[in-house]
Amino acid sequence: MSSMTNGAQPLLRARGLSKYFPLESGLLASLRGAKAAVKAVESVSLDVYAGQTLAIVGESGSGKSTLGRLLLRLLQPTTGQVLYKGANIFDMRRTELRAFRRQAQIILQDPYASLNPRMRIGSIIREPLDIYAEGSKTARNKRVDVLLERVGLTSEHARAYPSELSGGQRQRVGIAAALALSPQIIIADEPTSSLDVSVQAQTLNLLSELQRDFNLTYVFITHDLGVVQHFSDRVAVMYLGKIVEEAATEELFAAPQHPYTQVLFSAIPTPDPSRRVDWELPQGEPPSPLDPPSGCHFHPRCPQMTAACSSIVPKLKATVPNRRVACLLYEQAATEPRPM
Repeated sequence: MSSMTNGAQPLLRARGLSKYFPLESGLLASLRGAKAAVKAVESVSLDVYAGQTLAIVGESGSGKSTLGRLLLRLLQPTTGQVLYKGANIFDMRRTELRAFRRQAQIILQDPYASLNPRMRIGSIIREPLDIYAEGSKTARNKRVDVLLERVGLTSEHARAYPSELSGGQRQRVGIAAALALSPQIIIADEPTSSLDVSVQAQTLNLLSELQRDFNLTYVFITHDLGVVQHFSDRVAVMYLGKIVEEAATEELFAAPQHPYTQVLFSAIPTPDPSRRVDWELPQGEPPSPLDPPSGCHFHPRCPQMTAACSSIVPKLKATVPNRRVACLLYEQAATEPRPM
């Protein structure tokens, strides 16, 4: 998959996107004051290009799932914009938003919780078609059969309930439902994290085939860098609500630049120990998004911290074309990666 944009305009753009969840009551709110809030996403800007896969990776609590929901207007932002084909989705009126919703779908993480246990599989997949009154009832049922076959199931599964299917089969149902309205972009939120390793591979292969056949655009949210190596075109790494590094997948895997990205890479198993690069591990536990550190959020754990890191907020800047890093070690616009 190509990582080049070739001058194309982004299909989806986030600009200065933030989401704070205020603590309105409870002990923590009283201790921290009336304006206490969890800063789940903070000043995120990124571009998503048609036909490509942008992976968003980070630890649990990094804000990546919240970011995914902001990109679909499933949450209202505290600040910022999301532009779909140039139009801010948060300014869209009902008719415009309805049109956007059919173009942008989501695949949820948990196939056990994301499907209505009281509905048959055929009804779950047909529901988006029913809501948008797509064709006749007969045509919708035929569409369901086509979608089931396309994701590796059969028309017989349409009569089953979710409890009768395996985890991998349920996730295929979720994929089929996301495809029902022929969207352009799909947010896949940890779609393989609850599946066995062999089923993960099958699901990733299916998503790749669907992208190729239908020219789909993916935002793939995961905590596992190993999963995205052969699946994504670009990777954005998040830490405590901020993007700390973004690059083409091949470039990122060849030489991660941000100290936090290097830590994530240290956790990827490799069958060839001679090719493994061991970076210094971080110190202490991840801080709370309720009270992020000053300056660079990663500085209390960073093995390469300097004195300035505790007070200066690093900006996400280009170090080379098509690559951005938020680290004071690169503030001088160094074009050569530092020795590792």
